[in-house]
Amino acid sequence: MVHHAVNPPTPGWSLTIPPRLWSDLQQHLFRLDDDEHGAVILAGRADGPRGPRLLARELILAADGLDYVEGTTGYRALKAEFVRDAALRARDEKLAYLAVHNHFGTTTVGFSRTDLASHDRGYPALSKITGQIVGGLVLTPQAAAGDFWLPDRTRVTPTEVVIPGGNLIRLTSAPGSVVASDARHDRQARLFGDRGQHAFGRMRVAVVGLGGVGSIVTELLARLGVGHLDLIDRDTADETNLARLLAAEPDDIGKPKTELAARNARRANPKISLTLIPENVQHPTALQAIAACDWIFLAADTNAARHWVNETVHRYLIPATQAGVKIPVDPLGQVGRIHVAVRHQIPGNGCMWCNGLINPTELAVDMLPNDLQKQARYLDEIPAPSVIALNSLAAGEAVNHFMFAITNLHADEHEHSLLHFPRTGQRIPQQSRRDSACRTCSDGGLMAQGGHAEAS
Repeated sequence: MVHHAVNPPTPGWSLTIPPRLWSDLQQHLFRLDDDEHGAVILAGRADGPRGPRLLARELILAADGLDYVEGTTGYRALKAEFVRDAALRARDEKLAYLAVHNHFGTTTVGFSRTDLASHDRGYPALSKITGQIVGGLVLTPQAAAGDFWLPDRTRVTPTEVVIPGGNLIRLTSAPGSVVASDARHDRQARLFGDRGQHAFGRMRVAVVGLGGVGSIVTELLARLGVGHLDLIDRDTADETNLARLLAAEPDDIGKPKTELAARNARRANPKISLTLIPENVQHPTALQAIAACDWIFLAADTNAARHWVNETVHRYLIPATQAGVKIPVDPLGQVGRIHVAVRHQIPGNGCMWCNGLINPTELAVDMLPNDLQKQARYLDEIPAPSVIALNSLAAGEAVNHFMFAITNLHADEHEHSLLHFPRTGQRIPQQSRRDSACRTCSDGGLMAQGGHAEAS
């Protein structure tokens, strides 16, 4: 199924729905009975790359004939008691209240006059009860329209509904116009289409870690035509970095890696917009940046970087890709099983904590000031082997996944993570495990809370 999700998003409010919640909502609304069905979404709030975002945290399904009944002024309506209970929960949990129902059709949808009249009658009272954003959402399988009422009585129309799964689906109320791609990206647009190519230009992407893998990822994203990159790394280049940093020169020793990555990105795409953050990811400026982007590439291998990117994925419903290379060499010089890991982090799926990818002891050390980190580790660490050709495997896999997700070219909506063993050519798909009690990715954890994550 081809979504018009690749239409370029415009500035304004939006709603992001995690894939598992979207799947449940689809099954409830889009049945074979040719009828309308209803539900309520409770949502957190956060700033996004193009405006404020609502983050769907919980789905409350309305049972047909019990909670979703014949209306007095329209065809169907949520029962008063159901609305009251959901509104009180929105008030108590400080979440937005969104009433949802379906219409018939495919790529175009909008509220009926009866729908809008019911909003005029009911939403001012609901706004007073909750003290939060209230609104409505109407959906078809391939389109979405909304009507949000803010606490200050402002009424806004959201520009899109985003589902950040294996394919990054963007639903709008109607298909947008097609913008012709420039000659620089002609060959790419022959694969992605003009809409797909323009979608890259509207993306804001963060790259955390600008070493061997991150420098290549930055170059590839710039050449794809990504519109804005947030480049995050506090390190400077030294002599041992030159062989694996793209286009690095001897005169670059001592320069921030952010500057080298920015130079390459501008050379590859003179129109690109860049934000350079020469800090660790736990710095407040970096945390704010990754919480307000469309996608995160994690190319830093510290436990602190994993922890904060992991939390951002689930708290703000932002997809991420972790990419790295492991080259085990024992003290005698024996080379072990080299592997390339590319993990797609989908909001609401099993997180890095659930899958044992964060070491709590190492995380505690990573969070110390730099001088104390060295004391806590007692011994100088032995530098890990790194080779640009192996790094390019990780970067290529990661960016290929990204470009297919943005243009909806993945053959399925599932997670696309893998381990690649270059010495044997073996490729093993990976599926995330999910702990139902996880404080980060479970329904009762940080999922879709929004707000502002701060390092402590």
